[in-house]
Amino acid sequence: MGNDYQLDDGFGPAVARALRASGQLPAGVEVIDCGVMGYALVGDLMACDAAVTVDALDGTGAAPGTLLSFSPDDLAQSSGVASLHDVRFADVWASARFMGSPCTHAQGFGVQVQTLGDGTLQQGLSEPVAAAVEPCAQAVLAYLRELLDASKG
Repeated sequence: MGNDYQLDDGFGPAVARALRASGQLPAGVEVIDCGVMGYALVGDLMACDAAVTVDALDGTGAAPGTLLSFSPDDLAQSSGVASLHDVRFADVWASARFMGSPCTHAQGFGVQVQTLGDGTLQQGLSEPVAAAVEPCAQAVLAYLRELLDASKG
């Protein structure tokens, strides 16, 4: 998730590029750059066994560049969504589960941003967020390997 033209919000797409370039993706794993969070993702969750999201986070209280890992069940759903721009992953996950998604595993990874800019089109990750791209890609790969190993056993 994320927007390359809103500074640190481009973290998710940067991790997606790192994952594709790594050559380490397990067979059957697809990297999708969705842009922004939205209910269109329910279709993706209806078509998979497991999902990983990567996004820029703000308001965590952590230092910029800090990586965080979470389950969608750890997140609060929106209450009375006023706009489709306010959709959260917990909302999308709950909708997919309600609709009978076979996706039984979901994990989120994110980084505390330093700056999201002023709303104008600006590219470039801050130094602490850029430094978190590769560690996040490796954390995603480790999670996928762990999940695949568990499904074999």
